[in-house]
Amino acid sequence: MSAEIVQLSCGCRVTTRRDFLGRVVGTIVERGASCARPDHAPGQQVVMPGRENAAG
Repeated sequence: MSAEIVQLSCGCRVTTRRDFLGRVVGTIVERGASCARPDHAPGQQVVMPGRENAAG
């Protein structure tokens, strides 16, 4: 299974996968030039936004 690369609305690019809870998590690959979020550093993991990714 290969990881999918997705671009977030802030411009950061992430590889996505599902964690053990079934949520989609992303690992920051490249920080967007205009991204203002300090937690979006290369190598950091973030839970992807969206209702379909919420644990339920």
